[in-house]
Amino acid sequence: MSNSSSVDHLRVEVTVFNTFSFLGVLSLALVAAAAHFSPTVHRSELWFRHIFSWIVYSTVFLFLLGHQGEPSPPPFGLCLVQAALIYAVPIFPTLSAFGFVADLYIGLSASVYGKRKIRPALTKILITLPQIVFLGVFIEALVLVHDPGVVGLEASHLYCHVTTSEQSLISGGIIVATGLLIVPLEIWIAVVLYRNWSTFRSSSGTDLQFVTMFIHMTELVGFHRMLDDQFSGSKEHWRLQ
Repeated sequence: MSNSSSVDHLRVEVTVFNTFSFLGVLSLALVAAAAHFSPTVHRSELWFRHIFSWIVYSTVFLFLLGHQGEPSPPPFGLCLVQAALIYAVPIFPTLSAFGFVADLYIGLSASVYGKRKIRPALTKILITLPQIVFLGVFIEALVLVHDPGVVGLEASHLYCHVTTSEQSLISGGIIVATGLLIVPLEIWIAVVLYRNWSTFRSSSGTDLQFVTMFIHMTELVGFHRMLDDQFSGSKEHWRLQ
């Protein structure tokens, strides 16, 4: 009876986990599609890249669809790829968030203080850097697997991971360093918006779109981050084994 109960509990966990991962992909895809096809909504390419990075993030957790909770382990190749992605993929939205916030910072500085707007070359760097680092960390996570025995399903059988700590240290270091850059920029943006709120509310066009984009993106990313922390076991990703 207890064995049957544990199997049923695992199936419920798998169903909830996959449902929220799928809803993450679907909801973000709908947000991006609505912005892309709307004649009145204008979003920067960095905004779309940031949304795309979260879609990739949620998709990674669906790689084992059909192999979770099975008596036999998933195919080793598939498990290895997902395990490497598990450590690499959080870097993608983190770095793309930095690019998006940096773009907002430069745009707000230009709007409020008359400074130079973001240059196309810098925009390209902010777009390509997250992808390059993401790919590099993915390859690094694969290369650091010297023993196939360290790759396998984590305790809840929802996704694959590795039991060594090198991948966590490298990925975690990049994420923390990027966060230390993002937080001061977000605080500065929030302070400037607060001090100039009446001006922005009475304005139209680019200034007002800037404010609404910042607020909506903050709400969206915060909500999506909350769901990921709750249902993807993200705290276990960075636990040193």
